[in-house]
Amino acid sequence: MNRRDLLFLGAVGGFSGSARAQSNKPKSIEARLDVRKFGAVGDGVHDDTNAFRKAIDYACNNKMQLVIPGTPQSYLISDSLPIPHGKHGWAITGEAGRVTITQAANNKPIFLFSSHGHDYRDTTNRAFSLKNLRAAWTRNQSIANKESNMFLFDDGGYADFQIDNCENHNGCRLVSTREVQAPGRPLNLWGCIMSRLFSGYVASGAAIRLRTNPVEGMPNILISHVYALRQMAEEELIHLAGCSSVNIDNVEINFGRGSQLVCWGGTTEVNVRAWRMEQCTVADTPRNVIFDLSGNGPTQQGTYRFQGVEMRFTTIDSTRPHSVFHASAGAQVIIDGYQEVATTRKSGELTVATTQDARVQFRSVADIISPHVFLLDNQQLADITFSTTEVLRFYKNGLTSRMDRVTNDSPSAVKGQIVGAAGWIWAIEVSLDADVTAGKIELVVFKNGLLIDSEAMKLAIRNGSRSVKVATIIKNTNHPDCRVVPGDLVHFEISTDQSFAGPTNALFNLMIANI
Repeated sequence: MNRRDLLFLGAVGGFSGSARAQSNKPKSIEARLDVRKFGAVGDGVHDDTNAFRKAIDYACNNKMQLVIPGTPQSYLISDSLPIPHGKHGWAITGEAGRVTITQAANNKPIFLFSSHGHDYRDTTNRAFSLKNLRAAWTRNQSIANKESNMFLFDDGGYADFQIDNCENHNGCRLVSTREVQAPGRPLNLWGCIMSRLFSGYVASGAAIRLRTNPVEGMPNILISHVYALRQMAEEELIHLAGCSSVNIDNVEINFGRGSQLVCWGGTTEVNVRAWRMEQCTVADTPRNVIFDLSGNGPTQQGTYRFQGVEMRFTTIDSTRPHSVFHASAGAQVIIDGYQEVATTRKSGELTVATTQDARVQFRSVADIISPHVFLLDNQQLADITFSTTEVLRFYKNGLTSRMDRVTNDSPSAVKGQIVGAAGWIWAIEVSLDADVTAGKIELVVFKNGLLIDSEAMKLAIRNGSRSVKVATIIKNTNHPDCRVVPGDLVHFEISTDQSFAGPTNALFNLMIANI
């Protein structure tokens, strides 16, 4: 401990409203304040509520960094910890990893931000940070306990702040705005960073739920590196309403169900990069959409960009139609990279993109492995565009040892489809990763239900292959049947007329050139 720290701790060591403590107020956030100097014990038994409240009030009013040392147990509190409004240049930091604060009261937040009805334009709380903290409750909080948040924003203005390396263990939500706000008490968050967040284990609600009432607007928000284990969650991971210019970067979800991202109520300009879902379940929920982008409003035309969305080992178990992306009300959705791997189907199907008076653009390959996952719905084909030559890759794992020629709707036929690309059907490629020891595989292409140039577009792989087989057909672009315009439905079928062994995996790639 340096000399400055010793002098300061001596000044506040007997803090009880003394004149000496008030006369030695540090003026820099570099000044450190140990919460134990105000009586916090951290043994998981002693009630540290009053000690934390005094320490937080002092640190915020004096632009200091409140330090919470790690303990073998946790700091037990029995009420919320209010953050003074209208203060800036302060910090609350856990040391020795994420330090646990345990809330003994049900349906109570840990950190409460409120201006208590004051106009936030005169009392903005800015330039602050909360880091390295873990929230826990003495009893698991159900979704009904919506106040059991790690960070709860009630009313007021909050700008230029950071929440970093924090974990919600068994509360409802991690960062949230109050579910029902009092009339005439506006809330605004802007220019903030929420990073390295873990919503885990038995958390019942969203990791981040930002929703203003009335909508004041929450612009320029960065959400980065979110990891979630969602076995008990009953809300989407991220819920945005009244937000604009939001960047979401690096998200991984395990064991989730239902919606994962909801953007509505005036939310515009959202950019998502590297979103991964693993061992999640597509099940019947009120929305039946994983990325719900349908609420930006009739007077606003939001743009939503997704760069790299991956679904791995997902289970489809539903009775109603589901989609990965759904947009409406004039929105524009740009999907740059989508991959679905090893989906298990119990019942139902999944469509990657559905639209309702919106525009969807694919900028790179969509990799689809399961025959029960389709790229697009067929109702709004004119709203779909592609800006790539590789439109669809379609895989089939574990082909049966005998597949007789069957209709396209039979589950023993491999089926894939693409729609709406403007250009020429350019090539079909089939790759097999195992020997075809007998029989014949045949692949044909259809446009709007009609066979395309059957002799030229037919691909046959005959028996006798002793190595990996790759066969490609390059199309003659002068043939009018091979021209695709928005609104066309293109699909292909594969079948056999003899028994064969293998392949264990097959890749079917249909390419359209926008020339």
